[in-house]
Amino acid sequence: MDLAVGAKEIRVLVEHTTKSGAPRIRRRCEYPLTAARAVRRIYTDLAVIDVTTDGLAVREIAEDIDFTRLQAKTEAALRAAPDLKPLRAPPV
Repeated sequence: MDLAVGAKEIRVLVEHTTKSGAPRIRRRCEYPLTAARAVRRIYTDLAVIDVTTDGLAVREIAEDIDFTRLQAKTEAALRAAPDLKPLRAPPV
């Protein structure tokens, strides 16, 4: 975590929920902060979310989940970005 100290921007890659199904994206961080307000974007297995001064804006959402289900898996309030689009896996 010391790598985050002094960072101007951080992008986070994380599974959207824990193994037990609890949300990882919370209203408030419960860990000690080393780079407060530095996270700008969160990439999960379900969505791409921008962290803005107005809150969390969903930019992309997985094709197999709707916005209501995504919000149910997220403790923090989400809003749809004006340019919200489906998140598609690249072809294999």
